[in-house]
Amino acid sequence: MTLCFDIGGTRIKYAKIDKQYNIEYLNIIQTPKNIDEFKNTIQEILSKNNEKNIGFCVAGIVDYNSKTVKHSPNMLFLNNFSFSEFEQQNIHLEVENDANAACLNSYRIHKVNNMIHITLGTGLGGGVIVDGKLLKSSISVFEVGHISVNINGKRCGCNNRGCIEQYSGAKHILEFANKNNVFDSLENIFSNYRKNNSYKRIVDRFAQTLGIIIADLINIFGSDLIVFSGGMANNFETFKEKLISTVKRRSFVYRIKPCNFAVDKNPDLEGLLGIASIFNEELYG
Repeated sequence: MTLCFDIGGTRIKYAKIDKQYNIEYLNIIQTPKNIDEFKNTIQEILSKNNEKNIGFCVAGIVDYNSKTVKHSPNMLFLNNFSFSEFEQQNIHLEVENDANAACLNSYRIHKVNNMIHITLGTGLGGGVIVDGKLLKSSISVFEVGHISVNINGKRCGCNNRGCIEQYSGAKHILEFANKNNVFDSLENIFSNYRKNNSYKRIVDRFAQTLGIIIADLINIFGSDLIVFSGGMANNFETFKEKLISTVKRRSFVYRIKPCNFAVDKNPDLEGLLGIASIFNEELYG
């Protein structure tokens, strides 16, 4: 049994997961706003559960050797915090970036040795599997949302300019919609895609922007499968046609060797299940 944590800027999900990926227990709590409260909350949960395998996935860059969060843009209090504080004798503890954990879960399900997982939410995240191994160095890598697409573009939270997530993230899509006098929810914009030309223009622009970065990734990795998760992935059938046509036009590798596309069926639990896979199947690079 593994005690798994998915630590986000708003909520912490934690669960006990067995070797068959059955969830024995699941709970969701609000994310604390300072480091002392965070440490006390986690320690209290650990004390109540007494598991030997403990895994954390967190939105931020992870240093694997020290098990430290080097930078977490939405939880600044975690910057330079080491989860090794929670290690005790006979405890096996692992820490992973949340998008990498989602990627591990996709690999566990699809068993495609060369694949990419993309998270579509407020920003853009992801992980990549190469020859059956998660791509990583001494720190978590594949910060795909921070690939620059505009040299003088919008300032990003990472302090760069023109990052792709500033043009494809949910926040940007709504900003673009407002500039075009559309003041509706993303759900309604996508669901009314074929009924309203303004909505179609918004969705097509998103699909084209996403398609460009996917084409670039296929050119680099030659992946056989792209899996999407996150809130906007639920609208995949709406933007699929424009996305794939953009990829086909932009990626000569795709034209030589087309890849498949899929949507995560259980995005709310992907981080937890991905962390469990590290212990259950040793799915680590």
